[in-house]
Amino acid sequence: MMNKQKNKTMATRIILSMILAAFLLITGCASTNSGPPISQSELKKLEDEIETMATEIYINDLVSVWKVGLKVLSILPEEAFKKRAVIGALVVDNTENIARYYKLPTEEGCVVVGVIDDYIADLAGIRAGDIIKEIEGKEIKDSGHVTFKPDKTSTIVVERNDTKLSFDVDPEEKPYVRIRLKETGKINAYAKFSGIEFTTGMVHFVEDENELAVIMGHELAHLTAKHLPKNITMATLCGTIGGLTGPFAPLTTQALYAPYSRKNEREADYLGLIYAHNAGYDVQKGAALWKRFALEIPRSRSKSFLRSHPASPERILRVKMVGEMLRSGKNPLVDLMLN
Repeated sequence: MMNKQKNKTMATRIILSMILAAFLLITGCASTNSGPPISQSELKKLEDEIETMATEIYINDLVSVWKVGLKVLSILPEEAFKKRAVIGALVVDNTENIARYYKLPTEEGCVVVGVIDDYIADLAGIRAGDIIKEIEGKEIKDSGHVTFKPDKTSTIVVERNDTKLSFDVDPEEKPYVRIRLKETGKINAYAKFSGIEFTTGMVHFVEDENELAVIMGHELAHLTAKHLPKNITMATLCGTIGGLTGPFAPLTTQALYAPYSRKNEREADYLGLIYAHNAGYDVQKGAALWKRFALEIPRSRSKSFLRSHPASPERILRVKMVGEMLRSGKNPLVDLMLN
């Protein structure tokens, strides 16, 4: 009885498979008006060209964010963040696209994609496109192994144009925050315990490095003001209280937490503008940035009591007021750090 049932099931599967195959064959062979045939070799060539262009854009975006981040970091108190020995070179793990872009012989290891002008790596002769092979005689397999000891000359071996080159560098200890770039069209930037993350959408939304610095200063301010651990504590407290309201718990929790979140965002806006200004950027450009937010992202204009961020018009006015204060020669950053 069981064998008959198995045979029946198997026959059903075979028949369904044959029907599906026939359907695919008929639809695949059906006459359609799709224009002239496309050369697969030309298609592959175009796909590679587009991937190379996309890689170039991503690398340029990443280097821009990294350089602005380092510049803003450089004016913050040294005790604000943990220090790390650096040489001013941005190194990422190698990929198929990066290898194609730099015309590298391998997709393995890690590659320099940016250097700070007139700083340690640049002065030593290290260039974008160099594959890091060794540091102090140790083989480097990925970017996570690119580390240096402070106040100690290190020898770096790189591969460039199929030739190995050796450079001596003297790393310096600097405040360090990991800066990442996420490929997504969403317009956002985040401060995390692990560092700062920008989206490519945000990098393309800003119009110049001044606007980028306003956002960078804001995210770094979240870290210097220790908003993240405070937010977790407050969110937990609000969640506990909100839980007492039964079916209204989510709304109650959000209503309790939102004013606290807006307060922290205002502080990050304020401190971030001062940081960006002290790093040499024109923070008045921030007014144009928040105006663009207001016009292109309508929800940013909302004054709902459930919003986690201040409305864009308020942020525009804050930029103008702080900008005028800074132009007058006042620098509240010193007073804030002393208090």
